[in-house]
Amino acid sequence: MGISLEERDRRYRAIRELMAREELDSLLIAGRGDHMSRGNIRYITNYGIITGEQYCVFPSTGAPIFIARKTPFLAKLREAGWIPAFSETSNPQEQVKKELSNFDRGNKVGIVGMTDISVPMYLAVQAEFPDRVIDATYIFKQTRLIKSLEEIEKMQKSASIADKVFTTLRDMIRPGLSDYKIYGEVRRIIHEMGCEYSMELIDAETTKANLFYPTGDMLQTDGTLALEITPSYDGYYTQLAVSLPVGEYPPRIRGMIHVWKEALKAAVDILRPGIKVSDVYQLISNVIRDAGYSSLGQRYGHGIGLDVVDFWSLTESETMELKPGMTLALHPGMLLEHEEDGIGMGYTYLITDTGSKRLNKVEIVG
Repeated sequence: MGISLEERDRRYRAIRELMAREELDSLLIAGRGDHMSRGNIRYITNYGIITGEQYCVFPSTGAPIFIARKTPFLAKLREAGWIPAFSETSNPQEQVKKELSNFDRGNKVGIVGMTDISVPMYLAVQAEFPDRVIDATYIFKQTRLIKSLEEIEKMQKSASIADKVFTTLRDMIRPGLSDYKIYGEVRRIIHEMGCEYSMELIDAETTKANLFYPTGDMLQTDGTLALEITPSYDGYYTQLAVSLPVGEYPPRIRGMIHVWKEALKAAVDILRPGIKVSDVYQLISNVIRDAGYSSLGQRYGHGIGLDVVDFWSLTESETMELKPGMTLALHPGMLLEHEEDGIGMGYTYLITDTGSKRLNKVEIVG
């Protein structure tokens, strides 16, 4: 379980090369224990179940130092074996300033995870190093977006777990089944297959696709089960988004299935290095709009890896170019005009040297 020390060393070298280029004495990496904000911390510690305020000081030379309030999870972090130095403190601000000062050579201090750092921590660091604090999250974006072979192996395992969940759900759904029962079964399978955590969003109300947590809705004969199956294996998420019919797809949804297939195929056909994310978005939008449907939400997918949304989303404004080693959840979705009925479905893909590879093996629509 976990990632090798060789992979750790590769990451540290890549991060420090970028730090040297930007004249950074140290990085302050901030994180929280949720599905969108633990990735940066896990990337350098090999462990992700830490609650509350957590920081790691990563110097340009020397060993990183993990700083947090006292928590039983620190024992697990030590067992992960990547971080030799820990500081359990009742005053994280003072301890962070002390550790950053130990590595200060008069150059810049970078913050990784600017949206995750607490206001008191940011103000304390800014006061200690006036005019030298910068947002350095882009350093981790550059290193984390391109997955190594070890990372891809973890994501392939994660995708196989999502496939198992889908196969089980396809056989068990029936009218009258509660979203509580479905949600519980999904999580049982995911954890039994070795995942520490996962993220599932669900909607069992008629044929709506307002994904959230379970509320007690029951599946109906002419309804659908909308679900994002998102297991995290050794910290690496993949996502399988489905809209399963309880029996047969009702007529108002059946027409969408053909359009979804067309939109997905059009997108996958151009998934390759050099293609802009916004071009993929526009292509999907054209297919959906030309068929007379409205878009479901503001994006048709997102980067995925150590966070569910790994730095970027498949939107009109994202002009980043795809590169080999990037991974994304691609799930085109659409709604009936002026209605909440709709579908949103898709798989996780790896960008290869010549195109893309689907990590999920199941077919979510026959």
